[in-house]
Amino acid sequence: MNYQNQTYKGILLRLINRSYVGMLAMRFTLNDTNQNVWIPKKHLYDDGTLIPNDNVDYVFRKAQKQLHLAGYSYPIQGIKRDTNVKRPMPF
Repeated sequence: MNYQNQTYKGILLRLINRSYVGMLAMRFTLNDTNQNVWIPKKHLYDDGTLIPNDNVDYVFRKAQKQLHLAGYSYPIQGIKRDTNVKRPMPF
């Protein structure tokens, strides 16, 4: 298994050491914190390495709070808007 650091669009990922037999996804920590995301195996090689040029943006769009708590408060193209900008309320 690949337990080394991997990156996806500047997001630091590391596979969590556990048994993934019979599971449809693998669990990764974000930025070496307690925050984690599950990435489906269809986007990974058998050893847990991300397939290059495979689009997994939707996984991180669902994990906005985890990204923020892991220290990613800046915008990431296709995944996250800037959370530090105050936008006027649409009344």
